[in-house]
Amino acid sequence: MTVSDRSYKSLALLILKRLLDIGIGFYLILIPIVLATGGFKFKLLGVKVGASHLYTLLKFLVPLVLARLAITVEIKNFLLLIITILLCLLGVEGFIRVWDPPIAKPGMYQIHRPSPVVGWELLPGASGFGRAGTYIHINGDGFRDNDYSLGKKAGVFRIMVIGDSFTFGMGVNLEGTYSKHLERLLNDTAKTSEVINCGVIGYGLWQYLETLKRKVIPYKPDLVILGLFIDDILTSFSPYKHLENWPGTNPFAKDASGVMSRSYLWNFFMNWNAIFETKYRYRRGYRYLKGIEERKEATGPAHPETNWYKIMYGKLPKQVYRDFADTLHEFVRACEAADIRVLIAMIPDAAQLHDPERQAVNRFVELSCREIAVPFVDVTKRFEKEEDPRTLYLFPLDAHTSPKGHRLIAESIAAEIRKMGVF
Repeated sequence: MTVSDRSYKSLALLILKRLLDIGIGFYLILIPIVLATGGFKFKLLGVKVGASHLYTLLKFLVPLVLARLAITVEIKNFLLLIITILLCLLGVEGFIRVWDPPIAKPGMYQIHRPSPVVGWELLPGASGFGRAGTYIHINGDGFRDNDYSLGKKAGVFRIMVIGDSFTFGMGVNLEGTYSKHLERLLNDTAKTSEVINCGVIGYGLWQYLETLKRKVIPYKPDLVILGLFIDDILTSFSPYKHLENWPGTNPFAKDASGVMSRSYLWNFFMNWNAIFETKYRYRRGYRYLKGIEERKEATGPAHPETNWYKIMYGKLPKQVYRDFADTLHEFVRACEAADIRVLIAMIPDAAQLHDPERQAVNRFVELSCREIAVPFVDVTKRFEKEEDPRTLYLFPLDAHTSPKGHRLIAESIAAEIRKMGVF
């Protein structure tokens, strides 16, 4: 090799080192920025610029660092470094396996399974962490609650609560759900009670009815509480009735069959990253999560084509209201046939607060309950008494209620139960 060739090679190597240094520096700067901001998105001269996934940054950073080391140190030292890193990772892997935290399990969200009857259901015995970092455990009968026997103890007043993610307690721990708040309130002031949480994320009215018939009535509760959110008005009938031999579907399924999913360390990092991204997602362009005014704007008259607008303002087709009233009546008749009292509670969207026009759906549900003589409590009135309603919702404003919101829901329901004179 001539002197000239060596010079060109040295120059090329120097340029490569500097390019790698620039790349490494770039990603080292991005990582703390993403940690501090929760991720960012903006336009620069018409070009979208953003970074929100830590694992994506690391996928680029790690190869760049390894490439820089490979051309800097001797090959034997580089191999020794790689072996040392692998041994350290194996040590951490072993430690996490012995520790065995739920957040390190493959498929953090595998708490559901397909059902040919209701589409999906909670997987008995499953446990893990939800996206908000809350611990979730499903009991042997497929409820997010403690285990209960079918036969209740003497002197115990049994209440079962049916609903969707609000009842399930998305974003809060079990003890922070309105079911458990209600249980404590009743046990402090009235007859010994047990309140069983039968909520399932994503369920609608037709699934509530199937849950009642197949899972709740066999428990012979004294009272069933149906916790409704405003979008339940759209889900009166199963969309799967026309499908023959349908096995069900799990909209929350995550692939846990890959090689990397067998690593507890990998799962720990990926699950932690998912929790991090969820907690700070409102900083990455999710307008409706930034505040109540933003949510009002996104669901208001400026967007009449959205279902949220039509639901709140009572602009849905008339058949939708008839279907809802019919299915609700069927739900109540099934309870009455089993000698079970019924109470229906309406949980408000933050955009509805202090805005009667947006509460058309609440008034319709209240009228439907009055026509079939079922006690009804609209939690909207209680929420509107709070000085800062942002404290009632999550992230800092998700449609889902915070632990404080759950407590106020429970207080509203407890007051209605006392009026019913069921004790």
